[in-house]
Amino acid sequence: MRAIFVAALLALSPWFSHAQETPAFDPAAPGRLTAFVYREVPATAAIKITPLDDSRENRRLAQAFERALERNGRKVDPRAGTLSLSFTTEITQSGRPGPSSGTLGVIEGSRDEARVRLNLYSTTQDSLAAGPRRSDGGTPSVRYMLTAIVEDASGSRLWQASATLNGTPAEEQTAYAAMAGVIAEEFGKMVRQRSFRVE
Repeated sequence: MRAIFVAALLALSPWFSHAQETPAFDPAAPGRLTAFVYREVPATAAIKITPLDDSRENRRLAQAFERALERNGRKVDPRAGTLSLSFTTEITQSGRPGPSSGTLGVIEGSRDEARVRLNLYSTTQDSLAAGPRRSDGGTPSVRYMLTAIVEDASGSRLWQASATLNGTPAEEQTAYAAMAGVIAEEFGKMVRQRSFRVE
């Protein structure tokens, strides 16, 4: 029995050591970045930015990537680049800040009967007469995600980075530009987890 217990501890020790290395959440730095190296990224190779779609937002983000990479000493060449950096973006709603304000009512049902209870009027909750009551101003909270992949001319993946940042819908351009900057700072490096904030 003792041997089994010791074996289980040894098996779990890498997990515990990784958990201890994970930094605690810092509200002042709500962004997270991880990056993986598949093969060494040549330091002097020129890079071309290739967004997966040609939307106006992605064109702006491609320009933000170009500026950030050049600030960090990387050469960007849209025609002669031997490395290709592609990226994808994603936005998910992560809830509303502040306490819940209730609903318009409740529907209860069974096979034989159904009941509907409606809030006709309330000063503290949503109601038919007064409408929605939001103590938080009604601003939703979202999570932005930006993934960048670097490939060589043969299509082999060399490096990949993923950044996430919590914010509001109005901060989309600022959030993605900041995330592109952080990805450019760590370009080609292995990053287990880095916290960052938007200045």
